[in-house]
Amino acid sequence: MQGPGRIPINMNALGVDMLSISGHKFGGPKGVGAIILSPKLHVKPLIIGGGQERGWRGGTENVPGIVGMGEAARLAISDLKRSRELKNLRNYLENKIREICNEVVIYSSEVERLPNTSSITMPGVQSETQVMTFDLAGIAVSAGSACSSGKVEASHVLKAMGSDESISGCAIRVSLGWDTSHEDIERFIGVWRATLAGLSSRFT
Repeated sequence: MQGPGRIPINMNALGVDMLSISGHKFGGPKGVGAIILSPKLHVKPLIIGGGQERGWRGGTENVPGIVGMGEAARLAISDLKRSRELKNLRNYLENKIREICNEVVIYSSEVERLPNTSSITMPGVQSETQVMTFDLAGIAVSAGSACSSGKVEASHVLKAMGSDESISGCAIRVSLGWDTSHEDIERFIGVWRATLAGLSSRFT
């Protein structure tokens, strides 16, 4: 789940009985996560043995990882204000991109979403070409989620959302980090503008 550390999470408001979180999504170590269960939910353990994890998962706990994730969660919760600042930066980026090209598609821009992530199309320029161009400029973007960033085909998520492949095949994912600055956003916009002008057949 991408939300923790980025937006306030309330299980009652979400209407869920079970919530999974991954530590590295909010600055914790990789390989550690948590499942949060409603008190009214009773589940059978999949890994039996010792009484660790309240009897739900036997085996030695990853104590350093658990401590690291707990500290990362504490810091993330205490700095939710930064998420609002990142949202403002993201909105600024998207507005500037729209000023450059009115044919751009920014997915889910009209609904609630993560404050630090944007999925942007560049008309006429394939996703993998954009990824390589930004990489040469020292800017890391991807053609999909982090777990599938090595793939070059159009995002399966965008396909599932009903996006035409001719459009979704030109989309990149842009994620802002905790230390992303206004100067970083301006540099991204400059590279995006130059890439569009140099590579898109519609603007040459």
